[in-house]
Amino acid sequence: MNNLLISVVIPCYNEAENIPLLLSSIFMTLKTYNYEIILVNDGSNDETQTEIESASKKSPYIKYINFSRNFGHQAALKAGIDHAKGDCVITIDADLQKPPETMLEMITLWTEGHDIVTAVCKNEGQPSLIKKMTSTAYYWLLSKLADHQVIPNGADFRLIDRRIVDIIRNMNGQNLYLRGLCAWSGYRQATTFYREENRKIGNTKYSFKNMLNLASNGITSFSIKPLRFALSGGLFFAIMAFFYGIYALLMVWAGSTVPGWASIVASIVFLSGIQLIVLGVIGEYIGKLYREVSQRPAYLISKTNISISPGKNESDFFPEIPERGSAMV
Repeated sequence: MNNLLISVVIPCYNEAENIPLLLSSIFMTLKTYNYEIILVNDGSNDETQTEIESASKKSPYIKYINFSRNFGHQAALKAGIDHAKGDCVITIDADLQKPPETMLEMITLWTEGHDIVTAVCKNEGQPSLIKKMTSTAYYWLLSKLADHQVIPNGADFRLIDRRIVDIIRNMNGQNLYLRGLCAWSGYRQATTFYREENRKIGNTKYSFKNMLNLASNGITSFSIKPLRFALSGGLFFAIMAFFYGIYALLMVWAGSTVPGWASIVASIVFLSGIQLIVLGVIGEYIGKLYREVSQRPAYLISKTNISISPGKNESDFFPEIPERGSAMV
């Protein structure tokens, strides 16, 4: 088991103060294993990259990837997974809220034959009733819409086996949702639990807007049921309008119509709202198709200290942007 290589992927966005503490904790946790740590700087505007490069000079175990700009949390995870050389990959955030000690239990479950091990939070480090309710509702809805079971509260603290890593590497789409992708894969999975700590340094970088985008991406990336709901809703209201039209004609013939604009306006506004919702759902899927057919890379790398594995071509990875002043080959 000690001959196996474990890759730890850490997406970082403005986490300069947390990086030394996190690395120290990981060093202590994995001291009996062969490992590499890949820090992915997702376009930070503080001293994150300086801290990462300083740490990499002190330890040969530390690798880094620096994005040309902020491409998002899921893209940062994908970049680390793409460049990981380990027999398994563990992804963990840099906020120190998820204890690295949980990795030991994850590794144990992996060596017992599980391909994916997801760490599930027992508590919320910053409890909020609204957050808990929306999170529970989202995972329930996602499980109903998707064709696979998604682990509730199973964030991006997980271990994945090498064969799943290779599958993810070959998926170069822009609409990344690794939580759903791991659940969708269907390989043997296990869960372990941890207590989430309060953030001691800095503030959360995952805004409400980012959470909405992630939720929307999760639902639309693995299910077309929203489109079917839109179609069903459209048919339902079309049938209702048809029968209402017959009813209106009968009232005209009977001579018992009562003039009134309130009901007409209310009906128009309501049906217009339904139409806009349906168009919005369709537009979301069309937008995804546009991003996919544009074939833009999910991320761009401006700097890295990771060398390409023997037998691999540069084209196996997403392109790097040459450093300023370097010659284009």
